[in-house]
Amino acid sequence: MNESVQKRYGSAMAIASALAGFLFLAFVSVLIKLEEKGSASIEWIVFIQYSTCLTIITVISLKTKFRSLRTEHLKYHIIRGITGVLAFTFYVIAITKIPLVNATLLNNTTPLFIPVITLIWLKKRIDKNIWWGISTGLIGIIIILKPSVSLLLKPGDLYGLASGIILAISYVALRILTKTESFATIIFYYSLVASVLSLPFAINNWTNPSLHIWIYGILSGVFFMSYLYLLQYAYRLIEPVKLSPFNYTVVVYTGVLDWILFNYVPDLSSIIGIILVTAGGIFAITLHEKDHKEMKHP
Repeated sequence: MNESVQKRYGSAMAIASALAGFLFLAFVSVLIKLEEKGSASIEWIVFIQYSTCLTIITVISLKTKFRSLRTEHLKYHIIRGITGVLAFTFYVIAITKIPLVNATLLNNTTPLFIPVITLIWLKKRIDKNIWWGISTGLIGIIIILKPSVSLLLKPGDLYGLASGIILAISYVALRILTKTESFATIIFYYSLVASVLSLPFAINNWTNPSLHIWIYGILSGVFFMSYLYLLQYAYRLIEPVKLSPFNYTVVVYTGVLDWILFNYVPDLSSIIGIILVTAGGIFAITLHEKDHKEMKHP
C-alpha cells in the first residue's frame, strides 16, 4: 500500500470512527432520557454512568498493573473531573426539561467558548476572525433560547447552555493533558474524580429503579466509554482540525432519535438556530486549532 492510498485509508477510518463515536454519544443522550422517564434521579444517573466507566477502565488497566496510570499532572485531572461532572450533570438536567435535540445542541456550544476560555486561562490570543464564528454561534443560541421572562421560569435551556460553557473549561484542561498523558490515564482520573464527587449526592437521592433502567444506566456508561475511545482513535489518524466539522453530527443523530422515539420535531426558529450554532462552532474551533496546533482536540 503506497503512502497516498494509506493516507486516504487512514482518513476514511478516522472519519468512520468519529461518526460511530458521535452515534454512541447520541445513544447516551437517549438512554439518559429513558432513565429519567423511568423515575431514576439525576444524581443516580450521573453516578451510575461514571462508576461504570471507572469499572471498565480499571479492568483494562489491570493488564499493565496500573503502570499506565502514573501522572505528574494531578491538578489538571482534578480540574477536568470537576468541570466534566458538573457539565454532564447540567446536561442531564437539561435533558429532563427540554427536547433532547435542544439540550444536545446547547451542550455542543462548547467550541464557541473554547477560544474564550483559552484566552482567559492560558492567555492565548484569539485571532480576530474567530470572533465571527463565535458571534454567529451566539446569534444561533439567542434564536434557540428566545430570551424572555419565561426563560427564567423554564431554566432547561440555561442548564444546557451552562453545560456547554463549563465543558469548554474541561476540554481546555483535557487539551493540556493530552500532550503528555495516555488515554487510559485521562479516562481513569476523570471517571475517578467524577464518581467520588457524585457518590454522596447519589446516596442522598438514591433510587431503586427496575432492572431495565439499571441496564440503561450501565449501557450509557459503556456507550460513553466507546465514544471516548473511538474519538481518541480517530484523532490518532488525522489532524484534529479536519475532524472538527463532524462534531455536530451528534446533533443530527440526536435530532433523528428524538423524532423517532419521542415524537419531537423542531420548529423553524430552532432549525435556524441549530444551523447558526453549528456553522459558528465549526468556524471558531477550526480557526482556533490552526492557530494552536500544539493543543490536540479532545
